[in-house]
Amino acid sequence: MNKVTLSDDLNSYNTKALIRTKVKEVFSEFSAKVFELANEAGTIDSKKFETLSGFKSDFYNEYCNQLKAFFDTSTNTFGKRSVKNMYLTYNGENYVLTQQGITEKAPVTISLFTGEIPLKETLHDVEKACLKLRFQQE
Repeated sequence: MNKVTLSDDLNSYNTKALIRTKVKEVFSEFSAKVFELANEAGTIDSKKFETLSGFKSDFYNEYCNQLKAFFDTSTNTFGKRSVKNMYLTYNGENYVLTQQGITEKAPVTISLFTGEIPLKETLHDVEKACLKLRFQQE
């Protein structure tokens, strides 16, 4: 499998708005890179993303925010759990995205998941999300 490369100029994006726009623009590439790193490391968080990719952790955090927003259809915030799991599939592998806490700045990890998906949970297809976003942008 070829290594995924992201544009070298990414670290020149230094405002939240620019980072948000760039992540949305190259969402598919970010997906490929984040899940490649999760495969290599087993679990990835913002610090590990920065260390392994050489890009600012702000990109990882923004990617996770956009990923969660894309799949999180619940409007009910009453009684939120302090740890939120979201089950994802990408390129034939299953992952679990875990948010430690309910604030936007709470740490988020993405880990390979080999167990059985709990019955009440949905397995979200990241590749389909990438395609949908691409068609929306054209």
